[in-house]
Amino acid sequence: MLSTSSTRKWTNLRNRAFLPAGLVLLSALALAVLFRLLTPSIRPASSSSPGPSDSRRAYEGPYPNVAPHVRYVGDARCLGCHNDIAQSYARHPMGRSLVPIEALLDQQRYTSDTQNPFTSLGRRFEVVRHGKRLWHRQAVLDGSGKPVVGLDLEVQWAVGSGAKGYSYLFERGGYLFQTPISWFTQQQCWDLSPGFGPNVLTGRLVGASCLYCHANRVLEDPEQPNRFVPPIFDGLAIGCERCHGPGERHIDSADRWDIVNPARLPPPLRDAVCEQCHLEGEARVLRAGRQLFDYRPGLPLHDFWAVVVQGRHNDKDAKAVNHVEQMYQSKCFTKAVDGVKLGCITCHDPHVPIGPDQRQTYYRPKCLLCHDGTKEASVCSEPLLRRKQVSPPDSCIDCHMPRYRSWDVAHTATTDHRILRRPEGHDAAPPGKNGIAPVGPPQLDNAILVDFYRDRFPEGDPQTERNLGLGLLKLMRMNMLHPQRHGDRALRLLEVALGRDPSDNAVRQGKVEAYLLLNRPAEALSEAEVLLPQQPHNGELLVQAAYAAQGCGQADRALEYWRRALEVNPFMADDQAHLLEMLIRAKRWDEAQKHCEKVLHLDPFNVSARQVQIDFLLQQGKRAEAQRAFDILRHLKPPDLPQREEWFRQRLAELQP
Repeated sequence: MLSTSSTRKWTNLRNRAFLPAGLVLLSALALAVLFRLLTPSIRPASSSSPGPSDSRRAYEGPYPNVAPHVRYVGDARCLGCHNDIAQSYARHPMGRSLVPIEALLDQQRYTSDTQNPFTSLGRRFEVVRHGKRLWHRQAVLDGSGKPVVGLDLEVQWAVGSGAKGYSYLFERGGYLFQTPISWFTQQQCWDLSPGFGPNVLTGRLVGASCLYCHANRVLEDPEQPNRFVPPIFDGLAIGCERCHGPGERHIDSADRWDIVNPARLPPPLRDAVCEQCHLEGEARVLRAGRQLFDYRPGLPLHDFWAVVVQGRHNDKDAKAVNHVEQMYQSKCFTKAVDGVKLGCITCHDPHVPIGPDQRQTYYRPKCLLCHDGTKEASVCSEPLLRRKQVSPPDSCIDCHMPRYRSWDVAHTATTDHRILRRPEGHDAAPPGKNGIAPVGPPQLDNAILVDFYRDRFPEGDPQTERNLGLGLLKLMRMNMLHPQRHGDRALRLLEVALGRDPSDNAVRQGKVEAYLLLNRPAEALSEAEVLLPQQPHNGELLVQAAYAAQGCGQADRALEYWRRALEVNPFMADDQAHLLEMLIRAKRWDEAQKHCEKVLHLDPFNVSARQVQIDFLLQQGKRAEAQRAFDILRHLKPPDLPQREEWFRQRLAELQP
């Protein structure tokens, strides 16, 4: 946090016009030296360099813990000297971003008034606690309300601080999956997790990049993307060193310059510490040559991440962006007051949790740091009586930072960080239920998409095409862009990038995906087979190769790739089902029968696998078992049930003794 005393210090340094001329010059020189010390110099890579330089090694600023050889020591080593701060931070949302489920069990409610159980997508979902263990259950019921088929997922971790809610993780063979049930704090209810549809109800794969902003650090398997090695998490919740950098040198020396204090950084580097997680954009892309946790506080974030955003906003879509993007639109942010520039920590102390009942009294003084009538910032033009009609406590944020419904997370609201001088709905209370206005999702198909940090490269960003191409692919994968409209452009951008750096494997795999989206399987297969010798355990690439070979009509080759993909990750229910379908087409009955059991173990609701199981039972003369199995299929209520019933009647007739 940039405290009041810190604000006064920076203000005083910039307001010494009363000094004699010689002292003014000395003061200016001192300021220049101070800014130079606090601002790192990054030596650019030479034009002959085969790849990007490592800015952690090229750093010439005052904080030596930026160097990559300096080790992380863990939060426990900070407690001896910073116990009070640590105890306060442990109650902050960032200090509670990931917890083992046993630490949360007694704090949650599982009663019927919390919508437990609830029904969605034709299934009943229920949260069940037994002692120190928790299960998320789902089932299809018969007419009497009894479960016909079900799936129990044992929860191991809760993701989220609980301020807005929790989502939940379970682990299988080193892979992490999210359950389909979430807790929504503002509505005090259990409900379907955001973004879950019928195809992922058995669990959604969670990769390392998904956990970047929820976990302190994760331990990835270097040979198998999306797989983790024990103990999976290096620290659970976001820890001290994510904002202050690795603490090994500071522990040894106790020198304050051996650890980064974001409040002492120049504004762009100060804000970058927050932006590493709080700038979401439409898609985030690791820059070439960077690993997920390479960024260290004190360095420019744009050297590690490209963040794809809409290049311009209109009044309708300006709220449907991230808080950081909103803040960059605010005059409070763009215009310094008395030489002091607003940033995230001007208003938010990352060590101190602020509850809903404290919002009014805590944030109003933050506004008055600038708007108190003694500085160049204007004071409120509304009369006090009028202000109190809108907000009885005379809250600045109620008027200038109104809340609105989040479009991407159900049951939650967020706050407008544009800090408008004359907010929308200025003459009335904010519209919507309980003063919370609705807002829709961003419309991206016709948007101009750019890197948020594009202006940080005075000579132009050499990775512009690469990062935008990969960003477009991410958005198409998330169904936020139509491949028919954007696939060709993404492919052209990636081809340019690969021409500049043929060793960029992320771009080559991006080309595989782009060719698949454009229905060009032969080219996709060719690109995949160039890359697979270097990455033989890349399960995602193996699946892409399988689809490409299948699209080329090469069934045996496709089967080989499906088998290899499922050796790498045997826990993907959809992939297992696809291999089963391929085995049936190839009439590999023995392998298909064994594989059918694997599919139903992962996804007992899979209608096609159940039909295959029924057919095998009929071939073995087990008519009664087949009839019971088909009764289960009926309860699953597939949309094509009449056709499946006709198939069952015909099979019974064909196999009549």
